[in-house]
Amino acid sequence: MTNLEQLPGHDGDDQEHDGDALAVREAVSVSERLKERTCAWCGGPVLYAGVGRPPKYCRDSHRKRDSELRTAQRRADRPVDEGGRTAEPVREVVERTATVTRTTVRRGPSKVRLPEDIYEWQYALTQLQNRVRTGALAGFHDVLARDLEATARVVRDRQEQDEQPFGGSVPAPRPPRPQGSKKKRRKRR
Repeated sequence: MTNLEQLPGHDGDDQEHDGDALAVREAVSVSERLKERTCAWCGGPVLYAGVGRPPKYCRDSHRKRDSELRTAQRRADRPVDEGGRTAEPVREVVERTATVTRTTVRRGPSKVRLPEDIYEWQYALTQLQNRVRTGALAGFHDVLARDLEATARVVRDRQEQDEQPFGGSVPAPRPPRPQGSKKKRRKRR
């Protein structure tokens, strides 16, 4: 910037003059130099060395994040048929399956396993005798006596049928085996 000023003549100034100055030329130059700016992503300070293009971001990761955001925004602003996003709200279809497991416990007779051979029958009848003696089956004496008598009749009839073809001889009974079921005997071994 150049200023031309008219200077007054010699009216009391102390400077040496060779002649009268008609004009003084003054040049003022102002220079600005960027020293620091804020990051476009986080707002933190970004120092500038004074060489090259001034940086906009304090870190490379911030530059990448901002670029990804701008790209995503451009894509989202495109029409839906060109890959943009819709303004419709998201709707969901949900399938709900409820599984109920119901267990019913009822009181009643349990499944009875009958003895399989004569030795198990002997053991079961011995247990029955003990329960009758201790009174555990009180009130069932009449029913039990009737059923046992009917069973004894069937056994006698069968025995008579078996004795007839052999000439009336009855085989000697086998000695009793240890008490308990086959499974229990196996476990004891």
